[in-house]
Amino acid sequence: MKYKILFTVLCLLFTGRYVQAHDYHASITDVTFNSRTQSLEVAVKVFTDDLESALSKRSKSKVTYSSSEQVHKLLSNYLQTVLQFEVEKGKPLPQKFLGSEEDTDVVWLYVEIPVQTAVLPQLFIKNAVLTELFTDQMNVVNVTYKGKVNSALFQKSDGIKKMVL
Repeated sequence: MKYKILFTVLCLLFTGRYVQAHDYHASITDVTFNSRTQSLEVAVKVFTDDLESALSKRSKSKVTYSSSEQVHKLLSNYLQTVLQFEVEKGKPLPQKFLGSEEDTDVVWLYVEIPVQTAVLPQLFIKNAVLTELFTDQMNVVNVTYKGKVNSALFQKSDGIKKMVL
């Protein structure tokens, strides 16, 4: 129940107009299992300014979000580091960064992850998006599998969590 309330609050915060200096640090990751392609379709929603700060810190130079190949590569490398999915514990699945798009004050990041199985009983997930910047960072992960949505909250001190689907 606590997570449902938190999820609702985060959704409301993300759908409202952006205030220049936001007092909360959150991301939403939507994961959908595509049984036809046997892959996870992942969409990560983050505030643009926070993402630029994370990329700038990693590259040790000022990064401004754009659709350039350089930023594309930085985004791909960043997600490889902070976002991880495993069907079998200890065996991270490879990611294919598909791209990104900006929407007002947020950026959507898109990743495809082949799982090579028609049945997905469980998933081990790590979501450390922006936790290197903010101690109060909250990352909500929603996994849709066979029409059912499972949600988990990730914070700075969390490692990998098991989600039974």
